[in-house]
Amino acid sequence: MELFKHMTKIVFFISLLIIGIKGLSQNVNSVNIQNTSDEQIEQVLKEIKNQGLSMDQAISLAKAKGASQFQINQLINRIQQLKTFHPTSSEQSDLLFEKKDTTLIADTLKKEEVHVTELNKRIFGYQLFNSESLSFEPNINIPTPQNYTLGIGDQLQINVWGASQQTYLLTVDNNGTINIPDLGQIFVSGQNFKDARQLILNRLTGIYSDMRGSSPGTFADVSIQNLHSITINVIGEVIAPGTYTLPATASAFNALYLSNGPNENGSFRNIKLIRDNKSKAKIDVYDYLINGNAAANITLRDQDILIVPPYEKRVKLGGGFKRKGIFELKEDETLQQLIDYAGGFSENAYKNQLSITRFANGQMQLADVSKENYEGFLLQNGDSIFAGKVIDRFENRINISGAVFRPGDYSLTENTTLADLIQKAGGIREDHYANRGLIIRLDEQLYPTSIPFEVDDVVAGKMNIPLKREDQVIIRDIFSIGEQAFVNILGEVMFPGKFDFMKNMTLKDVIFLAGGLTEAASESFIEVARRNKPDEAQEINDKMVSLYQFHIDRNLKLDPEDQKFTLQAFDYIYIRKAPSYHTQKTVSVTGEVKYPGEYSISSKTERISDIISRAGGLTPYAFSPGASLNRNTEKDIKQNIEYIQMMEQDEDSLIWMEEKINVSRLELRLDEILAKPGSIYDYILNEGDEVYIPKKSDEIWITGEVLNPIGLAWQKGKKLKYYINRAGGFSDNAKKGKLYIIYSDGTTRVTKKVPFKKFPIPQPGSQIVVPMKPVKPDGDNTGKWLAITSALSSLAVAIAAVLR
Repeated sequence: MELFKHMTKIVFFISLLIIGIKGLSQNVNSVNIQNTSDEQIEQVLKEIKNQGLSMDQAISLAKAKGASQFQINQLINRIQQLKTFHPTSSEQSDLLFEKKDTTLIADTLKKEEVHVTELNKRIFGYQLFNSESLSFEPNINIPTPQNYTLGIGDQLQINVWGASQQTYLLTVDNNGTINIPDLGQIFVSGQNFKDARQLILNRLTGIYSDMRGSSPGTFADVSIQNLHSITINVIGEVIAPGTYTLPATASAFNALYLSNGPNENGSFRNIKLIRDNKSKAKIDVYDYLINGNAAANITLRDQDILIVPPYEKRVKLGGGFKRKGIFELKEDETLQQLIDYAGGFSENAYKNQLSITRFANGQMQLADVSKENYEGFLLQNGDSIFAGKVIDRFENRINISGAVFRPGDYSLTENTTLADLIQKAGGIREDHYANRGLIIRLDEQLYPTSIPFEVDDVVAGKMNIPLKREDQVIIRDIFSIGEQAFVNILGEVMFPGKFDFMKNMTLKDVIFLAGGLTEAASESFIEVARRNKPDEAQEINDKMVSLYQFHIDRNLKLDPEDQKFTLQAFDYIYIRKAPSYHTQKTVSVTGEVKYPGEYSISSKTERISDIISRAGGLTPYAFSPGASLNRNTEKDIKQNIEYIQMMEQDEDSLIWMEEKINVSRLELRLDEILAKPGSIYDYILNEGDEVYIPKKSDEIWITGEVLNPIGLAWQKGKKLKYYINRAGGFSDNAKKGKLYIIYSDGTTRVTKKVPFKKFPIPQPGSQIVVPMKPVKPDGDNTGKWLAITSALSSLAVAIAAVLR
């Protein structure tokens, strides 16, 4: 089909070319193709791609313009010359003579999607016709086989060269003939290509006489340019039966592939090929799958019929076989042949016996077949064959582990002894534990029992023990018996920790292994703690350890007497810190001081007044009542907010909140500190302390349950109610009896009732907070959560003001 399409396009090209050069003459019949230039042919060939005419229209157009067969032959000859002498000049000529359009073939060989049962997929042979990587597509690019049978629709190309030059493109017509101009018809249908080629060459000598003789001047050859298509019927027990149009080189497997192969009832062993109403062949797919016999893949002819009958005998295979699934057998095939189809046994299969399950007399039967009967055992339809696995048990295995050079499994031979096994294992290592070894042996009920021996006695030949199957020999090394010996060094060394104990180990050795002393180490106070000896530990007393003290310098030099001291296993070495060694500890002083920044604490008794003095004192703009001190604590303000979210709204909640807010800040009475250095308010500095002295502030902030929370200017002598009124007064939810003020130094004052209400006095930079009334529980928690939200909102504003 591809070649037919290809040659039809050539006719289409000829028509366009003749039309394109018709300006050379008004009569198309008078156009001499040989007189046209290469450029004219090249130009028209380039325009061919852009034409939208169908093939039939192009042929009709060429005939309507009066193009003769002779002109068409001339044009093909010119295109061949153009390709020969200008191989790079014409992309279109390459398309004509080299590239093949496989569109029709691809459409013909397209496989329809069908539903396949799970049973079908388990049948051996199913994958052959349902694999994406195996389609049995016929190769149309190979030279035409000599035994290919010509048929109607085949297109032959006859090339003549030498003294005469000519090209013929001829199609086998419905009468089975080709018509050579000036020569006549030749009947070729039904002949194989070899015979038809010779017949055509013989007939060509009628018009090319110099083709005869031993020294001919003209030569010719015949090739097939387009194979005819054939129609094949695939019927019977196939997944997709039907009629398929295929290239003439198609095979039986190609047709079976397009039909998806036999269905769950179809036979893979007895597929019939019917040709001319006669049985031509029987196809056994297993012969191809198992033996690779390509003769089973028979070339088809037009109107062939493939019939897939139902299977006669099928069995199931499972267990220890390389291929598992459903296999089809012929009547006389044995169990051994089935095993061959399955590829044999897997590596862990038990090969000496197979289990056969079959239906008999309306019930199931089980049969065991031994290896010697595989060759003659005939299976029945529906049998299930199962191969078990080899049991995980060794008949001659022994094992040795521990202090030998080659531990592992070894084979037990006749009269193998313990000494033999030790020798096989490369002998005993030097670090072996000599006083005892152990053989673990299974008794008749497979219960483990122990057989002790002395290792050195076996090595010396003083004793020996015969071994049995599955014996396990254990020889320990001295390091695996008892507690693993170590020494432990703690304190001021670079890498404190445990180290393996070694004989003759000294104090200097352990300090060396630990990376040496740190800068903080005390050279004059090193202590070793030693456990009580085993005989001492037997007596009841209050002594726990023995203590030893040493002096050592940073070059690890000891007194001559101390150098004689050697460590023992499990000693603890303590390297103490020098009493006056300290790393730098830093505090910060920020805000309105002359030299703000970071400062190191100079002594353990340095106070706030000292650090203010070192910072150059306060500036004229400092607001000393607002000074604050932040000190690191375990809880911060974020944690306090979480506590408030969980607390119940009651009369004491705000007091509880006041206590929690300032846990990370200390009250700093800076004026009193500077007036009386060393007083109780003049705190001793801690590492990380942050002293902050703000600028003078003359504003007051009003937040919470007022109509207009706002910041106002502080006015001397004005009381709390003045600022509340300036903020619009209380809201309906305000708890008027619990007003409180957060001052710039972080302290808080609450409204008192002693015996009359006493409101705190506002100070510059302070925060007035009006809390919300507590919500009475009434089953609806909405009011409660609104109260908590309001409290948190007020708290957040208060915290922001304090931090400023």
